[in-house]
Amino acid sequence: MTGKPSQQNAFIDLHENLCGFQAGSVAGPCMPVTSMVKQYGEIRTGTNYLRALIQRNFPDVQVLSYILGSKHLPPAPFAEIWEETQQAGSDTAFDFVATATYSRRGGASHPKDRTQQEELRQRAPRIATAYETGALGFLVSIKHPYAWVVSAARFNGWLRDDGKIHDCFRDALKDACLGYNRNYRSWLELAQAHRPRTCIVRYEELLADPGRVVGEMAAQFGWNPCEVFTAVPAIVEPTPWDHLPVAEAAESFRPEYYSGGEYLRHLPPEQLQLIDALMDWDLMRELGYARS
Repeated sequence: MTGKPSQQNAFIDLHENLCGFQAGSVAGPCMPVTSMVKQYGEIRTGTNYLRALIQRNFPDVQVLSYILGSKHLPPAPFAEIWEETQQAGSDTAFDFVATATYSRRGGASHPKDRTQQEELRQRAPRIATAYETGALGFLVSIKHPYAWVVSAARFNGWLRDDGKIHDCFRDALKDACLGYNRNYRSWLELAQAHRPRTCIVRYEELLADPGRVVGEMAAQFGWNPCEVFTAVPAIVEPTPWDHLPVAEAAESFRPEYYSGGEYLRHLPPEQLQLIDALMDWDLMRELGYARS
């Protein structure tokens, strides 16, 4: 058992349906160039790594992590907010962006933060135009449930000295798995509603060949191709808010920890059984993963 993603036709069909064309093709004439993307994904699914890759290789593309709502929460009701703000006031672009941002608050988001307010006012016209014209793209990052549980446990401090998840965090683990299901169900619905402007990014594929994955994403969204792809070998630190640059840790990342299934040593059989019982595997199958 390695926890690697399945290669079922279900995911291939979904990916092609969401993208609207085969991987590697260019954006069609009816699809505007998407130079602004709103990203989503559970904690520890590679959202910071993906943002770092895009910013390093496509500096003109804006990746919205907490603007328009936290990347770790279900999407804001964009259509409803758009309609309300268009009818309510004069500064409709700012009202739309700010309302969406703080309706799904997360991380360091706070409506009274002056730096955030200035950032929103500066970006609001472009974001609102992108939304109105259908040029706002969406990214959904995902990691295999087994690997994600280990990453989340390490991030939240649930691991014992021997590397196993402590029994006292069993209820927290249950809540996390159920939240994982809810979030990805909402993001899959978003993806299905906004094809071909959504790209689902599986962490395992991004680690294995970041140049190919990001290159196909660029073709899908109509970004100008970069002459030479630049990798990000270091560990990427979490970024509290969108105005802050990507921060890289001093140490290098070991992709074989995931590709080789090393993380599985943290999951004893009883915890794997618990994860299997809690995860919505029908939903996971739609996103390209199978129970191992």
